Amino acid sequence: MRMSLISMGQLDDEGYSKSFRKGGWKISKGALVVTKGHKIGILYTLKTLIGKSNLAAITKEGNSADLWHQRLGHMSEKGLKILVDKNLLPGLKSYSLDLCEHCIYGRQRRVSFLRGDHDRKKNVLELVHSNVFGPVNIKSLAGESYFVIFIDDASRKVWAYPMKNKSEVFGMFQKFHVVVERETNKLLKCLRTDNGGEYCSNAFKEYCNRFGIKHEKTVPSTPQQNGVVERMNRTIMEKV
Repeated sequence: MRMSLISMGQLDDEGYSKSFRKGGWKISKGALVVTKGHKIGILYTLKTLIGKSNLAAITKEGNSADLWHQRLGHMSEKGLKILVDKNLLPGLKSYSLDLCEHCIYGRQRRVSFLRGDHDRKKNVLELVHSNVFGPVNIKSLAGESYFVIFIDDASRKVWAYPMKNKSEVFGMFQKFHVVVERETNKLLKCLRTDNGGEYCSNAFKEYCNRFGIKHEKTVPSTPQQNGVVERMNRTIMEKV
C-alpha cells in the first residue's frame, strides 16, 4: 500500500482475475468487481474499491496543482496558469495552490546590507566572487554533494563545479584560474570569498601570492558581504 503498487502475482495467488483494455482496468473475483479505474497518461488510477482493500493500492492522479508546483521547482500560481492556458499540463484544470511550507522556509533569507560605495567592476576578472555550497541531502548522479561557484563581477558570468568533498576546492580554483585567463586573455586580479577553511589553507595562500591574486575575505558570519555569490547559491538550489 505504501508503495502505491498492485502485486499481480499476489492477486493470482488469491484467485483474482485482471483485465486491462480500452483505457480502463478492473480486478474481479468471480462476479464481484473488487476494484476498477481508468488510464491517465501511462498510469492506471483507481476509481472505486469494493471488498478486500488490502489487496489493491491506489496511485494518485498526477494532475494536482500542488504536485505540478513541486515538479516545476515550486512554480508560482501565475506560472502554472500560463502553462495551463497553453495546454502544457495535461488534465490540470485548476492552478490554485495550497499553503506550501517549503516555499516559506526555503525562501527565508538574511536582510541584505544597504548599498555602499561598491561599484560594479568594468573589466572582466578584476574581481571574482566565490563560495562553496553543501553538503546537500541528496547527492548527484555522480555522487557529488557540494559545488563551488565563481562569478565575475563585471560580466556576472557564472562557473559552477560539482565536488564530492570540500577538499577539492583548491584544485577547482586552479582549474578555473587556468581556463578563464586563457579564454579572456586577461589576468585574475582579485578573489572574494568567506573565511571557510577551504579558502584559508597555506596552499591556497601561496598560490594566490605566486600569481599576484589579491584574496579578499568577508567578515566572519557576514554572508551579506559576499551577496553576489550567496544569491546565486539560492538561485541554483531553488531549481535543483
